Amino acid sequence: MDDHALVREHLSALIQGTADLTVCGEEEDAPAALSLIKRLKPDLVILDISLKGSSGLDLLEALRKLPIRPPVLVLSMHDDRFYVARALRAGARGYITKEEAPTRILPAIRQVLSGGLYLSDRMAERVLNKAANAARALTEEVQV
Repeated sequence: MDDHALVREHLSALIQGTADLTVCGEEEDAPAALSLIKRLKPDLVILDISLKGSSGLDLLEALRKLPIRPPVLVLSMHDDRFYVARALRAGARGYITKEEAPTRILPAIRQVLSGGLYLSDRMAERVLNKAANAARALTEEVQV
């Protein structure tokens, strides 16, 4: 689910070019995407943060209310850990930036489909740095 047709078409072609993955649907806005997901019950949803007229984060929240919800891999231009944290809290199982996508999207899809979590290298580094800084600050606070 992406608001840009070119991105959807390129991603679809990349996925369809594999023997083990199939695209079952695409949408550009959250309400249509939610309807499609309810109808098709996909094994995985690839979702952008920015959707036409709404937020992918809102769609993530709506997916949490489904009785059977597919795992979600966020594919976004946003490389700020704020978006990563919000997406993961809302139920995403992975986050990859569009900057990294061509070489990493298929491994990310397979990782999430297999039940794992996936963070792009850049996002993992930022999240780990934040955690390390928080742990360091907590340690310094306790020693004072």
